[in-house]
Amino acid sequence: MFFEIRIFSIQGFLLTKWRSWILLNDSWSSKWWYSTVHIVTVTVGAGVLSLPTVMAYFGWALGTMLLVGFLILSLMCYWQLIEMHETEHGRRFDRYHELGQHILGRHLGFWLIAPLQAIAQVGIDTVYIIAGANSLEHVYSLFDKCKELDVHKCKGINLTYWMILFMGVQLLLSQLPHFQSITWVSFIAAVTAIGYCTLAWVGILIKQPALSSGSAASAPTQCFQNVGHGYPHGSKAHLAFGIFTSLGKLAFAVAAGHNIALEIQATIPSTSRHPSKRAMWRGILVAYLVVAFCYLPVALVGYKVYGDETRDLCSGLDNVLLRLRNPKPMIVLADLMVFIHLCGSYQVLAMPLFSNFETLVERMFKFEANLKHRMIMRSCYVVLTLMLAAAFPFFGDLEAFFGGFALIPTTYVIPSVLWHLSRKPEPFSPPWIANLLCISFGIAVMATSTIGGLRNLIMKRRELEFFQ
Repeated sequence: MFFEIRIFSIQGFLLTKWRSWILLNDSWSSKWWYSTVHIVTVTVGAGVLSLPTVMAYFGWALGTMLLVGFLILSLMCYWQLIEMHETEHGRRFDRYHELGQHILGRHLGFWLIAPLQAIAQVGIDTVYIIAGANSLEHVYSLFDKCKELDVHKCKGINLTYWMILFMGVQLLLSQLPHFQSITWVSFIAAVTAIGYCTLAWVGILIKQPALSSGSAASAPTQCFQNVGHGYPHGSKAHLAFGIFTSLGKLAFAVAAGHNIALEIQATIPSTSRHPSKRAMWRGILVAYLVVAFCYLPVALVGYKVYGDETRDLCSGLDNVLLRLRNPKPMIVLADLMVFIHLCGSYQVLAMPLFSNFETLVERMFKFEANLKHRMIMRSCYVVLTLMLAAAFPFFGDLEAFFGGFALIPTTYVIPSVLWHLSRKPEPFSPPWIANLLCISFGIAVMATSTIGGLRNLIMKRRELEFFQ
């Protein structure tokens, strides 16, 4: 009897302790650099590797201006979210939809933000599965002697199997309970992100790129010959949709972190003397210095070497690393860094979704979820993203669609609207004008990039069977 009571008390303690880890609470003591690590991890995603393709549609001047402009607007919207995280009376909004409910009302605030936030996180994680699988497939292709002899007779390993390998890693990491528990994962991911971005543009400079096999084998052989840097030409419809898609890719590359900014700030302690917004803003500024260091060289060096060939003949090669085969050790290391980084980034984006979903399930079904329930729910999420990735294995087009449909509104439109309604800037003042311009720009890019990405997904989906 005593033994049974002892066992039950231990189980109850473990479950209570585990629940306290899951929930956001004031006892957490994250440092300012925690936010730097998390923001670098989720922002410097696989989208950076498609920036040379984006540059090819806009040219040197406009492309650089758009990239820098997106970064500045993203930084402004981060500042708005950080400032609105805590009221003058000390109330903190630890989740994005809680801030929306405070300003827009209980129902409108929740249903406007929570679904878009969930779609954005699921969409990014889906794209990361595809990008991680592409990296592993590229490593395999570098050592596949069969393809060097006769590329047409070699089938290789289906991309879906590489996705399943990525899923296996996520099934393990998804059992980590909360943001603080994945800080070490996020730190490793941030370091590898800086690493593969550096290796990518250095590899392009020191070695003339050549087509790889595998995913890139179907691209025309005349790619990267007679490279030019002119403005797009061709049918108006083709160019219009290409520009729309490129805007979505650019948004995807720079706009991932806003969906979890408040959840990250919630882990930083806040007092009247040392409010959390100071530490969070410091972390964001350092993070964006790192982001600029990663993005600008990849975009500019990649466009310099590949030029407008990435726009026309080689449009199927959105990932800049897939165009490289030598020096082999460097390319293998870069691809493995991409895989490691995406494993960490997947978890940082999924963690708030886990917390929100588990809280929702508990409230709907009125029961206290234990460790077993959470293992099942989180594993189902990982399997869901795998199925979406296997059904739509189009890295660049999914980037454009989710970048426009979910990331643009949650990054540029909603923060500016919430700021406008809560702070009520004076009409025609600089903050008022900047805010309205950001909202208008966000709505325009959201509409165009969603159309471009959806159109390409429909066209490419017709060429494949589901889960082939």
